[in-house]
Amino acid sequence: MKISAQSILTLSLLSLTGVSASVATLTPTAAYANAERTGTFVESVSANPTSLFPLTDNDGEASAVQNMFFESLADRHWDTFDWLPSLASKWEISKDGKQFTFTLNKSAKFSDGTPVTAEDVKFSYDVIFMKGVMTAHLRPYYSAIKKVEILSPDKVRFTTGDVYYKNFDVVAGLTVFPKKHYMKLYAKDNSMTKAEATRDPLGSGMWLLEKWDGNQQIIFKRNPNYWNKEELVKTGRWNYDRYIYKVIPEENVEFEMFRKGDLSFKGLIPKQWARQTDGPEFKSKLVKVKTVNKAPVGYSYIGWNQKNPLLASKDVRWALSHVADLNTWINKIEYGMHEPTVGPYSVKSEQHNPSLKAVEFDLDKARARLKAAGWTKAGKGGVLEKDGQRLELTIIYPQQSKETTEPKLVDFKQKAAKVGIAINLKAIDWTTFTKLLDDRKFDGAALGWSRAADGDLKQIWHSDSINNKGSNFISYSNKEVDQLIDQHRMTLDKNKRNELARNLQKIIYEDQPYTFLTERLYTLYAHQKNIKKEKDTYAYTIGQSFWQIQN
Repeated sequence: MKISAQSILTLSLLSLTGVSASVATLTPTAAYANAERTGTFVESVSANPTSLFPLTDNDGEASAVQNMFFESLADRHWDTFDWLPSLASKWEISKDGKQFTFTLNKSAKFSDGTPVTAEDVKFSYDVIFMKGVMTAHLRPYYSAIKKVEILSPDKVRFTTGDVYYKNFDVVAGLTVFPKKHYMKLYAKDNSMTKAEATRDPLGSGMWLLEKWDGNQQIIFKRNPNYWNKEELVKTGRWNYDRYIYKVIPEENVEFEMFRKGDLSFKGLIPKQWARQTDGPEFKSKLVKVKTVNKAPVGYSYIGWNQKNPLLASKDVRWALSHVADLNTWINKIEYGMHEPTVGPYSVKSEQHNPSLKAVEFDLDKARARLKAAGWTKAGKGGVLEKDGQRLELTIIYPQQSKETTEPKLVDFKQKAAKVGIAINLKAIDWTTFTKLLDDRKFDGAALGWSRAADGDLKQIWHSDSINNKGSNFISYSNKEVDQLIDQHRMTLDKNKRNELARNLQKIIYEDQPYTFLTERLYTLYAHQKNIKKEKDTYAYTIGQSFWQIQN
């Protein structure tokens, strides 16, 4: 289970200024253009979404479901990563790179039949900053936009004040909501987190909510009046009559359901790939795939709450990182399919600082760090004590990730005990887990973040993101990091920005606010044999939207 940082990937503003936008075209493939729509595609989510309103929910499982309803001004091409028309048919960028003017597709409609207008686009920006709406995780991205003007019913202009290298990306990727519908909901609940706002989605996407069956499943049906269906036919995308997300918290249960044919698709964990996919069903009716694409990979970590006095010391956090036996975990739990990570940027990215190495597993170094922090006296059970307080911490983790996370944490607990740190482990349901993060009521939290290419670190690492239930839930604060993040955001030259990113990664690494764990080397998945697909992966996505079900 992962919380997903907002995945707005980078297209350098420097390359866009002073020109009309070069709008990529949708290029169909011969095998899939004009494909027949048939069948029901079924996959799973590990937790019931807490909201169907995208702005107030920041986790990956909810995002997958929300994307069925809503669209943005532009979209990314699956192979080139160029911007594609979506709700906007074209756009222009001013010579100084500070104004972005979008012309809406005159055919664009919300699923209730009302047209998508410039007024809806402006509202979709305004609502991010409206009083009470729980959007602290999004505001850093849109803070450089100073003015949104309605030029005509189908034309809207965004003007930026501050320079920010992602300005075009965040505007192009703005999710658009119908103002009339959501203003009514806002009037009833200005946090936009209560039942009516979170369970009554109205967007312009091609799917309609047919049934939300509690914690069991969410069923979507194709919108017969979807405004952009001709483009889907031309490119051979979304070849299904229905799409179902089954809510399956337990990894083992999910895998067994897939093996029995109850799921069309299943992302695999390394253990399943290595040890559970050699049965007869994988020769007769199931297909497994191991692939790599260009999409940025996320990372796992244990985040340490620095509001806890026990974790305020850098030495204590370094000691905890020295306890993590990453190589053993990779070999025995991840079956060699992950590699160590060292910070917010992937070890394979341009932003990675190559001077940084994964923190080595070394109990003697852990003991030395604890001694430097003043933890020298062993008390009951060998647990270190200082000023009458035991060095005892509880790590929380989502119940849904027990299969992948718990074995590592059990090993971590056992090895931490050898250096005098008592670790308690607590698996918690996702809703409770995220509330504890929001309320900052935890010691350590084990989970993961997704990554964006050329990512902006403000959402997670800037001290401004501590308050209002922002994504900096460990309350990490470093003035030098804040200054570098602000400078990084204002730097349009990518090479200079990469240099700043490497400095940022080094400082964060030296502070060890997280025990950084691993990132995956491969994408592992399986599907039913009746799935027909052109290839195993596209450059930036696996490509389930192109698959067909053969009867």
